[in-house]
Amino acid sequence: MACKTNYSNSQKYSNRRSFDGSPIESGKVLVPFRKDQYDLSKEDYIQDNFTTMHLGEFSYEVRFMQIDEACFKTYMRGFWAELNEDMKMRREGRCIIEKNPDGSDKLCPFTRRCTGCPEKGLLERSNTYRVEILSLDYEYDGEIFDIEDKSQPSVEDQVLDKLCPEPTEEELKIKLLAHFDKENPRYAQIIRLKLQGKSIDEICIEINLKPGRGRQEINNAHDAVCEYLRLRHYKKNHK
Repeated sequence: MACKTNYSNSQKYSNRRSFDGSPIESGKVLVPFRKDQYDLSKEDYIQDNFTTMHLGEFSYEVRFMQIDEACFKTYMRGFWAELNEDMKMRREGRCIIEKNPDGSDKLCPFTRRCTGCPEKGLLERSNTYRVEILSLDYEYDGEIFDIEDKSQPSVEDQVLDKLCPEPTEEELKIKLLAHFDKENPRYAQIIRLKLQGKSIDEICIEINLKPGRGRQEINNAHDAVCEYLRLRHYKKNHK
């Protein structure tokens, strides 16, 4: 029968020493915390006050710190929950014994009974809780590999779209005209006429320029818009 963890004994670690050697204050108790989760400099702790916690195939180096005794039960529940999640993801998982008809893995029905099994150590294992983290774009020995699924927006793009959504076409027009009304009123006039569907000849008449000079000014306005929108490859006057 499995042993049930008791979170009520707040004096469980009273025989330990705090990570920095400080005496235990009144109303405080010691609780463990994982060394790998805190970035303390060497002068902040005493190495001899560490201990190693062995949990099956895993080991954790832990220290002890003071917290209010009233928080002991809540803290320890969280501490063990995190450890269990960590071990769940790190375990090798069950052996894959064959494939199911649908192509999914068929796993060994035994979780901890590898002793005496002739296939021990020979089969691939599967842990459905393990999370493998890969960068979509990464570099290896000077070579760049792109494994991004181009049919779907990347996770990064999806997050950015949520945080900073692209402006609508109408919002873009408003910003564009506001910018050129201030920076170059003639370009703003050309943009408005273009948005109204005016032809090049009609625009030349409206801005009171001869066709040759007017066409050049329209092209200049076009390129200025491309610069503003960072669409330089659409510019007409490439230098």
